Amino acid sequence: MTQAVALTSNVRQTAKLLVKMGQEVETSVNQAIGSLLNWNQSVAADILARERLVNEMEVSIDKAVSSALANGTLSRSELKTAASVLKINKDLERLGDLAANISRCMIATTEKERPADTSELQPMAIATSHVCRQALRALIRRDLVLANNVAGASAAVEAFRGYAAGRIGQRPSRRGDVTLLLASQYLEEMADLAASLAENVALCLTEKRSQNAMSSQMAS
Repeated sequence: MTQAVALTSNVRQTAKLLVKMGQEVETSVNQAIGSLLNWNQSVAADILARERLVNEMEVSIDKAVSSALANGTLSRSELKTAASVLKINKDLERLGDLAANISRCMIATTEKERPADTSELQPMAIATSHVCRQALRALIRRDLVLANNVAGASAAVEAFRGYAAGRIGQRPSRRGDVTLLLASQYLEEMADLAASLAENVALCLTEKRSQNAMSSQMAS
């Protein structure tokens, strides 16, 4: 196998692993948000186990890209793609961590401290779920239009967090308020990461299209 063929094979394997990582993170995010709204602690173990898997994937992808960079044969365009892949990799790893943080927050909450009502977080949680789903589907489907549609969507989540925090702060204190406020922080961070992920996916896909167009021109 020539050096060029080996490098191409490595890039393809890295792309497949990145998509697989996105699928695992999507499952964790969906489970974490759903379990928070329904206060279902039974899925926490699954989310924490998946966090470990996602972290292992993050390390593998980082090593693969670093190896390609160390090879020194990447073109300028390929270097841009590699940089975007590293950013996507880190965004996914952090999204997985935040999903796990929600589970840890729930596990650490005793029955006496359990929020009596999580409905105040529902609008924010739904908005966060929507933003994350769009960003992760853009990666998994390699959908540039979908990735571009995520831009600015995290602002809605920020507004909902302000609404939720205001509601909690204005009414009489209830059990579980600290847990709700901490969860709202994690949800806001998730939305910000999803927006960052979508932006990096869009950059990566745009660069890939540019590479393909250049290859077609050279072949004609």
